[in-house]
Amino acid sequence: MPDRDDQGSGHPGFRGREKGQAGAGDGALASPVAGEDSLSSRGFGPTGRDAGATSGGGGSAGPDAATAAAPRSAGANPRPAVRPLSPEEFLARRAEWLERSRAALPRLGRAYALIGLGCLVMAAGYSLFMIPQRIAPGGVYGIAMVLHYASGHLFGMQLPTGAIGFAINVPLFLWGLREFGTRFLSRTFFGMAAVSAFMDLLTLIVDRAGWMPVFDGLDPMLASIFGGLAIGTGVGLVFRQMGSTGGTDIVGQILGRRTNLSIGSWMILADALVVVFAAAYFRDINLSLYAIVTIFVCGRVIDYLIEGGTHSRAVTIISEKSEPIREAILFGLDKTGTLFEAHGLYRGAPKNVFLCVVNRKQLVHLERLVAEADPEAFLVVSKAHEVLGEGFRPLGERLGMKGWGI
Repeated sequence: MPDRDDQGSGHPGFRGREKGQAGAGDGALASPVAGEDSLSSRGFGPTGRDAGATSGGGGSAGPDAATAAAPRSAGANPRPAVRPLSPEEFLARRAEWLERSRAALPRLGRAYALIGLGCLVMAAGYSLFMIPQRIAPGGVYGIAMVLHYASGHLFGMQLPTGAIGFAINVPLFLWGLREFGTRFLSRTFFGMAAVSAFMDLLTLIVDRAGWMPVFDGLDPMLASIFGGLAIGTGVGLVFRQMGSTGGTDIVGQILGRRTNLSIGSWMILADALVVVFAAAYFRDINLSLYAIVTIFVCGRVIDYLIEGGTHSRAVTIISEKSEPIREAILFGLDKTGTLFEAHGLYRGAPKNVFLCVVNRKQLVHLERLVAEADPEAFLVVSKAHEVLGEGFRPLGERLGMKGWGI
């Protein structure tokens, strides 16, 4: 069996030092070198053969250290050492992160203000367009709208749509809290409560002001389009601030984690069931078709707000000629870009790949310049939903970040 020194500390330098102490004369001086050489045999420096030659001049420490390192080299790479923090450095780092958190408070307040604004716009879409026309565009508030009209037939009085939606959202919120933890808590609950409160408040204001007949007489198609615009704008504002209004969002996220279907698929399925439920209750297929229009418009507006609405085009140019196309972009178009070196798959010929972003007017000019520089060039033009960074909109401005924050 190996002696205790061969199975000692996991650090090879320490094993080499122990062997150096066991050797005679200057062997102890060679032990640090042996320790470094055993590290090199695991890929941190020279090869194992070079390490053995180096350690051989250090007495008995070199071979023993190499023997001790051999079993470790066959296994997994050692975990990198974590540098310990001194008490002073720990307090300094902690103070720095506390300062970041304090600096983020104004941005956090702005985020909640925008979530509140989004909830108000979303509630206006329901109160002014959806509820008067009995269009249920899916979601919890679509169910709440059907129950709002059903309560009038059952109890002789219509229960508030917002209050019904909040009551449905509470168990879903608790389910989501159990699945996702406390990070799910504040912004989702705020969004749920704000939408429900604004929805009932707007309905009350419109009714008391005597404007309800105006919205009752709207054309259903116009109501479905403008209602989708309002709801999509509100939901997009909420999503941009990493908030949520509950409902099918929660169901989709939970079931998406537990099944093979995506979150979007579950949300579409839930909304479709609500639309079918509303059509069965109101016995009017036209209302379901209007609801589908609203869902489509709402989805397009949300995508526009989340992904951006730029008209930029990302152009990839593949050519064997470098300088003519480079000059065409720099001087003919007064733009810049990125140049990659590549090779063709068939012949292996060297290629130049240019990537640049232009607007729609510059695209035609760029295509003409490239055709003049290299008629055999290969172009790929794709739509860029959003372009952030130098020369375009700054990334920090897009995210509402100014300085440190969380």
